[in-house]
Amino acid sequence: MAKPLEKKSAKILAFILALIMLGSVLVYALKGTYTTPTREVAYDTGGFKETLKLLTGALQVYYLNFNTTDQNMVNLIDAYWRSLATDPLFAYLRFTSLSSMYYVLYPQTALGYSPYMYLFDVGSSKVFFSYDTKQEYNGVTIKVKRGYGFTENTNPVAVGTLDAVMNYIDLISGERKENSSYAQYIDRLPDMQYDFAIVLFGEAANQSIRMNGTGGMVADFYFEGIAVNSSGGYDKVVAINFLQSVFFVEAENVTQYYNVTRYNTLNIAFMHDTNFTKILTAKPEMRAVIIQPVETGNESRG
Repeated sequence: MAKPLEKKSAKILAFILALIMLGSVLVYALKGTYTTPTREVAYDTGGFKETLKLLTGALQVYYLNFNTTDQNMVNLIDAYWRSLATDPLFAYLRFTSLSSMYYVLYPQTALGYSPYMYLFDVGSSKVFFSYDTKQEYNGVTIKVKRGYGFTENTNPVAVGTLDAVMNYIDLISGERKENSSYAQYIDRLPDMQYDFAIVLFGEAANQSIRMNGTGGMVADFYFEGIAVNSSGGYDKVVAINFLQSVFFVEAENVTQYYNVTRYNTLNIAFMHDTNFTKILTAKPEMRAVIIQPVETGNESRG
């Protein structure tokens, strides 16, 4: 025969178990009925290349695809993401869904700072942003918090310094066009599902090229992108638009597969390898034709 205390303990245990069972049922039911909050989208860039063509006024762009499941790519993307995620503006953001991201840095202004922004591809899912004020600009709702702007109804959504965000709205709404020559280079890039990319424009691209014996700018466009190949291994594209007599050349032992294509001054190298470390560090072979002026001395006449 159970003692009174034991009976009481048994009743409490039964009650707790009933609550746990009820909680499990509720969680299961909520999982079946939960839907991601959505929003209206006024402007959508339409894809990777189309987005890059809106960013050609920048110095540098980093692209991260959060949907990749390849562990090597996940580690690479995570390292870059961690270097950016300390930005204080992330304290004002909350996502319900996220596919990919662009980090965009613009040239320094006369005031001595560099405008920047993040573009987050979230489709039509809702993004929550803590704000103080909001305004309408070219059909886009901008929420503002401590000098940061956020686009409520674009995809990708933009968040960053207010001037960079408003510049993005001018471009995505068609109010202004960016550098068309850069857009031509972007159109020439191979169509791939890039998981990671770095794009440099203007002086930033020029500084990425080290070439002895040349004066002036060597390059004004640099692209490096990596993708996981569905058949195995990794693909890498490096594209540079040269402003001098420099070009990629065919080479052996760079990667398992290596091919060079040239469109006038735009050089594109396509590489493939199953070794991730090798593909990560692989660079195309380059050659330069440098013509030095011939110095002639004064001839004496007898």
